[in-house]
This record gives sequence, structure tokens and C-alpha cells, in this order.
Amino acid sequence: MLSIFISPFDLSRLASGLVFCLTVMLLSVAFAENPAQTKTVPVSKVKPQTKKSKTQKTSVSELKDRKILNTIDAKREKLALAFAKLHHPELAELIQRLKKHKPREYKRAIRVLDTTLAKLDRFKNRDSERYRLTLERWEVDSRIRLLAARVSVMGSSEDKSELKSLIKQRVALHLEQLRHDHKMAENRIKKLEKSISEIEKNQESMVDAELKKVQRSIKKTGQPNKNKSKK
Repeated sequence: MLSIFISPFDLSRLASGLVFCLTVMLLSVAFAENPAQTKTVPVSKVKPQTKKSKTQKTSVSELKDRKILNTIDAKREKLALAFAKLHHPELAELIQRLKKHKPREYKRAIRVLDTTLAKLDRFKNRDSERYRLTLERWEVDSRIRLLAARVSVMGSSEDKSELKSLIKQRVALHLEQLRHDHKMAENRIKKLEKSISEIEKNQESMVDAELKKVQRSIKKTGQPNKNKSKK
């Protein structure tokens, strides 16, 4: 757990890594909306952003912070923190510490969590199984990213077995997601085949029915003009 002492310097390094890791986790959720593009992102291939000049970095960061403050109210901030606390307490603890020591990184982390929560809500409303799988994947990804960030700061070798176990869970979840997507695709194909079959069998009657609808529509449209001409 991160309840042990962390120096301000280490917290700064961990905070920078955490915000980037949260962004990568958000991309995982975004990929889940398009299963054909879903890929597991290895920890070793996460590349840091290139550094910009101090003037440019400050101006861009300030603009982003203003945008974050304008779009996220206190209620959504509270929901984002509650989400992190429920599904990854260790992450929530670190984010709370960022609020005091690294407010800019705190705001960015809240923004990423808020966006993640919104995407998960959309899954919850349209596909409960996809919601469950995506949420579990987020939890595992969150733990992997935070553990990797912690190891990079503290250099602990005791976390390697836990990291391997988490990656194993992520691969299993990815397989389960693909199977779910395959099942959904099969159901979609069955519906399409049924629609095709119904049209092929009843094509003439469907044409007649559509023609009658169009003719009724024409009569209704022309009726007011006839009444005006009589006047």
C-alpha cells in the first residue's frame, strides 16, 4: 500500500507517472467501445511525452486547467473520487494526496476519471455484460499502471509476482471481452439474416404496403390546398 512515507520528490515523480497512466487507462476504455481496435498496451511500451519549452508548457497547461475547472463541477469531482475509492482505494488515496501537493496533476487525474466514468455509464445502459468486463478491465489496468509507477520510483522487486498475476488477469479479461464481442456479433448477424429472409419472402406485399403509405401521405398533403382553393 502507499501508506508508507513518500518524499515530495518521489511524490512528484509518481504523480507525473500516475497522470499519464490514467490517460492510458482511459484509452483502454475508449478502445473497448470499438472492439476491432482493442489491444493490450504493454507496460514496457508506454512512452513519456516529449518535453516542451517552459513558456509553451506553462501556457498550454494553464489552458487545460481552465478547461477542466469549467467542465467539472463539485458533484462530478465527488463522483469521480467515489468511483476511484470504490474500485481502486490505493489510487484514490494517491489522488487525494495530489490535491494538496500537486493540484495541477490532481485536476488532470479527476478529468480522466470523470471521462472514464461517463464512458462506463454508457456501457451500463446498453450492455451490462460489456459494462462488467470493461469495469473489471479498468480495475486491473489501474492496478497494473499504479504498481508499475510505484516500482519505477521505489525499485521494489517484491511486486514482480503481483504484476505478473495482474497481467495474467488482464489477458484473461481481454479474451473474455473478445468472446463476448463474438457472441454479440453472432446475434447481430442472426437478426440481419432474419430481416433479409423476411424481405425476400414478402417483398411484393411490402412494396404494396409502402406504396399505400406514400399514397395516403400524398392525399393528406394535398387536402389543405383543396380547402384553400374552395374558399
